Amino acid sequence: MNIDFTLINWFAVVVCFVVGQVFLTLWFSVLFGGPWAQAYSPGKSKTEHTKEIPGYTYGIGAVCTFILVTGIALLQVALAIKTLHAALGVAAFISLTFVLATTIPGYAFLKRWNALVLAAGSQISFIFIASTILVLWQ
Repeated sequence: MNIDFTLINWFAVVVCFVVGQVFLTLWFSVLFGGPWAQAYSPGKSKTEHTKEIPGYTYGIGAVCTFILVTGIALLQVALAIKTLHAALGVAAFISLTFVLATTIPGYAFLKRWNALVLAAGSQISFIFIASTILVLWQ
């Protein structure tokens, strides 16, 4: 597999990054803010949960979103993904092999099953969104 950063559409990566930040903010605040707070910090309100989160974690999340989008872009280039069908197949592969394999153990140890569903759901949904944007914007 040849990894060539020059073949990536960096404009599409930036668009995916911005879309990802907006999507994940909406996911964890508007769509599932209350359930996320209860699942991750049982007994705490959405406001209490949010106050406990150090500000730097949002920066870490942004960096991770950029790394994820760049990784998907690199994988699509290396595998010569050119169709939406193929991009969605790669998204499914990433979701099943990496997202679930890395999220389930941590949340299982914490016994926070609802948090697992919300965290994995957000990642999987965004991977499909990013894969779609990247392949359509080649």
